[in-house]
Amino acid sequence: MFSQPRNNSQRVQPGTSPFPPLAPERIAASRERYGAAADRYLEHLRIGDPPADELVLCFERMPPGDGSRLLSRAIREGIDAIDDPPAPLAALFEQMDYVPFWVDWDTMLVASRKIVRSGLLSTLAFAAYALPHSYLATGNRPLAFTSALLDESPRRYAQTLRFVIESFLPGGLRRHADGFRMAIWVRMLHARSRRKILQSGDWDLGASQIPLNQAHSAVGTVLFSFYVVEGMRRLGVRFSSREVEGVLQTWRYVGYLLGVNPELVYTSEEQARRTLDIAFSLEFDPDETSKQLCRALIQAGPKFMQIEKNAWQSRFFVDMAGPMTRYLLGDRLADRLDYPPEKRRLLCRAFVALVWLSEQAPWLFPRVVRDYKGVLFWLEKSDYEFDKSQFY
Repeated sequence: MFSQPRNNSQRVQPGTSPFPPLAPERIAASRERYGAAADRYLEHLRIGDPPADELVLCFERMPPGDGSRLLSRAIREGIDAIDDPPAPLAALFEQMDYVPFWVDWDTMLVASRKIVRSGLLSTLAFAAYALPHSYLATGNRPLAFTSALLDESPRRYAQTLRFVIESFLPGGLRRHADGFRMAIWVRMLHARSRRKILQSGDWDLGASQIPLNQAHSAVGTVLFSFYVVEGMRRLGVRFSSREVEGVLQTWRYVGYLLGVNPELVYTSEEQARRTLDIAFSLEFDPDETSKQLCRALIQAGPKFMQIEKNAWQSRFFVDMAGPMTRYLLGDRLADRLDYPPEKRRLLCRAFVALVWLSEQAPWLFPRVVRDYKGVLFWLEKSDYEFDKSQFY
């Protein structure tokens, strides 16, 4: 029960192809294995978010700041509060305000309870398992397009984590909850960033893909939900089938709010795995940018944990972050991302054993430990305001 993460040898692993991302040979091999699904993935690499992209163009024609103020008011008060709203703004909120029939708040609440009870562990799974996968090429190109992500890693990490956790809070995706509001800002910031990157003239992938495209957005919904579950499982956390169902439904709805094509949004654990298999078969390899982003993530840890002024604690955190990430990722991917050589594996195993014991017999642990492990942890550490500055 405390062994290395279970064998996924039958799944497609990132970085194992001898050919570079999106090379003709990889495309041919993916088509042979996945048929038309590989072609559909490739098509969605060239599609952005038409409703949000249209709204960004609309706002560009307004005096500076007017578009942001309109969007803020629509988020706060609803689209009906705006007299004669621009057509793209009305169209976006018509989609955002509509709740699909498959949304089941009770099922999502099951996921909320699990994630809230495991705040520290969900954060660790996110940072040490989900995020390193999201940093793989070619999905990392927009992240590394400017140095801002590396310069402000603690803040950016905390903001991203806050969005993920807010989405999992009880009722966090209801119309006026913070998770819902943040989803709108994330969607519009992606559209604005996509526009700026394309306008820069420095985007070098030609017609093969555009930044922050539909395919990568779909992969992101898997990494920020299902891979959080996978990372937590590797840490010793147990999930019931109903809890996994709740996590999947929560981020199915997040994907809807972010404008991901319903065709690409998974509805089961097996579909989530298949989405990643197709993506990894075509692209998402470790590269130099991946290594740089992963190093920045570890170095950002002490500031995020608010221990950067304590030299001993900061050093211990950094010394443990690498081995724990290696433990979760496995040696093959960790080697490709230049994580430190194997060390402290016994300490990692001991941590996982304690997590497993806390799941089996929580009464053995003091309440303060249970509280810090849970919701109090992320409430204390993720208190950053969401950054909307890129939109102005």
